[in-house]
Amino acid sequence: MKWFRADDFSWNGLRQPYRVMERNPHLVYLDPHLQVICYWGYCHPTWWPNYHDSSVNHLNPPPGIAALDWRRDAFAFHFTYPVPWVFRSPKSVLNGDSLYAEIGKMILEAADMVRYFQ
Repeated sequence: MKWFRADDFSWNGLRQPYRVMERNPHLVYLDPHLQVICYWGYCHPTWWPNYHDSSVNHLNPPPGIAALDWRRDAFAFHFTYPVPWVFRSPKSVLNGDSLYAEIGKMILEAADMVRYFQ
């Protein structure tokens, strides 16, 4: 590809798509359910009102909004900082009961890896 840079995630994954959107907005569909941003242990669904407010998160949805159903509501979770402690090992995932542990268990099950860590 002419505009691909193998060593630059930001260029390929952020700047080029934005460039397409600027020049040909009719070619782009932005789905807000594409991302849930998780920071310091709290996840903020980008389609919730005031999701930038630190008090609005998966443990405290805005008034009138149903709790986050991570299996149905979101396409992707983006963990910025820090990495959830439960992801430090597969055993932590399997022994956990948090949102993050549930996501990790689903991934291990889909990869048929659970048996290796029990």
